Amino acid sequence: MLTYSVAIRTLGTSGWKFREELLSITRQTIQPEKVIVYIAKGYPRPDFTVGREEYVWVKKGMMAQRILPYDEITSDCILMLDDDVRLAPDSAERMLKAMEEHGADCVGADTFKNHEMSVKAKIYAAVTNLVFPHYSHTWAFKIHRNGSFSYNNSPVHSFYWSQSCAGPASLWRKSVYHQLHLKDELWLDELGFPYGEDVLSFYKLYRNGFRLGILYDSDVENLDGGSSSSAFRKSPQRMYIRTKASFIIWCRTCFHPGNTTAIEQWSAVIGFALKTLWLLFVACGAAVVMRKYSMIPLYLKGWKDGWSFVHSTVYKNIRNYVLK
Repeated sequence: MLTYSVAIRTLGTSGWKFREELLSITRQTIQPEKVIVYIAKGYPRPDFTVGREEYVWVKKGMMAQRILPYDEITSDCILMLDDDVRLAPDSAERMLKAMEEHGADCVGADTFKNHEMSVKAKIYAAVTNLVFPHYSHTWAFKIHRNGSFSYNNSPVHSFYWSQSCAGPASLWRKSVYHQLHLKDELWLDELGFPYGEDVLSFYKLYRNGFRLGILYDSDVENLDGGSSSSAFRKSPQRMYIRTKASFIIWCRTCFHPGNTTAIEQWSAVIGFALKTLWLLFVACGAAVVMRKYSMIPLYLKGWKDGWSFVHSTVYKNIRNYVLK
């Protein structure tokens, strides 16, 4: 069977959730060769240990702490984890078996369970970001030309192919990970919060011809520490960052990834323009209901600054999203 090591990104502030994660790793039916914790510089090592983990201090940033050379790891695969998940005793074994059985290059755990959301939550996702369910017999998640994703509303099998994936737990073939040049996407950290990082990273795997799968029964539990995302949700700049990031990610992944035809680009433009107009109405409605009228200029400024960035020298010097 393929060998694997665990790579965890953290600030060391998740407390009991991180401890639960480390303990769950010690119970795996197939043990990792290494457990390496990539902690942000300036943050102290947590005061508890389970004896297996090694700490490496790296630059702070959700992208910077995930997109690394991983020189410390020599295993076939890397199980990349956030610091707030708990694995069932056979979670790693299930993911490894799925990778080998299906010939996948990456297997993600379905930690957010979109298909199990309440009707109210599904309507909210549809209204606020045009995220809809689908009923495909092939795909777990699909990325559309307007930049939004859709999710399988009624999966009946444990494994489906996918175009994107949630970030808390994913098993990568190390050789494939290095072929994607994901360091080219570190620009996202510069926005203050890496909104859309999962789509940006995992969709690149799919667009470059590799095979991404979702395992619905991995039994990886998301304990949802959410320290960074919680701060982002409370930030007055949330609308600005979200809008700017969404525009740049759409431009990079859907409009001009490096291998699209003129027809495909126009299709992407029309889809994104309609989405942008719809979300402007949503922003206006939210501003009135919440009495936060700054949301409207922040939305427009995010769109404008996103446009400026994709026409900048910095952006134009980044390699195409589709590398081949």
